[in-house]
Amino acid sequence: MELLPGVIKEDYSDYVLYFIESFSEELKQEIRSRLAAVCHGVDQAQSGWTIYSYKSTVKEFINRYRTRRDASEERKKGMIGELLVHIILEMEGRFMMASPFFNMEERSFKKGYDVVLFENSTNDLWITEVKSGEIQRGQRNASSAAVALINTAKNDLKERLNDPNTMLWLNALNAARVSMSDSNNQKEAVMELLAQCAGSTLEGNTSSDMFNVVLSAALFHPMSERVEAAKVGKKRTRVVNENLFNQVFVVAIQKETFESVYEFLESEAADEV
Repeated sequence: MELLPGVIKEDYSDYVLYFIESFSEELKQEIRSRLAAVCHGVDQAQSGWTIYSYKSTVKEFINRYRTRRDASEERKKGMIGELLVHIILEMEGRFMMASPFFNMEERSFKKGYDVVLFENSTNDLWITEVKSGEIQRGQRNASSAAVALINTAKNDLKERLNDPNTMLWLNALNAARVSMSDSNNQKEAVMELLAQCAGSTLEGNTSSDMFNVVLSAALFHPMSERVEAAKVGKKRTRVVNENLFNQVFVVAIQKETFESVYEFLESEAADEV
């Protein structure tokens, strides 16, 4: 099905694939309308303060993208891939974002979990890890590249969710406090769930199999060779059979290039208001 012009969605209930066939004006408009809230949090985006305006947010994104002149291609792909996951999940409406895209302390990647999600229909918490990249040497095709990214996301969450470091949860609490609107009656529930996770970790009573996870892969690869849904589904089944997590949902996004998203944001930053 077409999620919006230029974006095809293949939904298999426990995993979903998105093919960004063209960087359409409709997708650009979704980024425009959601970027400030995704990066800073809902209340900040609606505050009317210049620092949280769309224009300022785009410029800050560009600054973070260019933080270092020698910033690796992997960092750039990571930023664009995570942004696309944020925007698409926001569009879909199943989950509510409980963490902002921007690291609040500095212009580096967030310390902790990429995205914390709250499922509206079940009141469940989902911890999300996003891995982005292109096909690597030794990988046969787009499907094997996407599966490898999902596997890396799995391994990272396995390590972090079994880590006794309570700072990961304190960071998640602070992120939820900033990201979610004070007028949202579900914010208190999210904060309570995260506080419980922090308390259990402090007492040494947590393990990865207690948590729901979203494993996300953003693959930048020509559409002439698409990620096969069956391969993504088989990978999800293998992860489930490892019994590492409580529930597993997989999101795979394929787009030809990551540069086009950055070029769009760069042009937005340059345009006059």
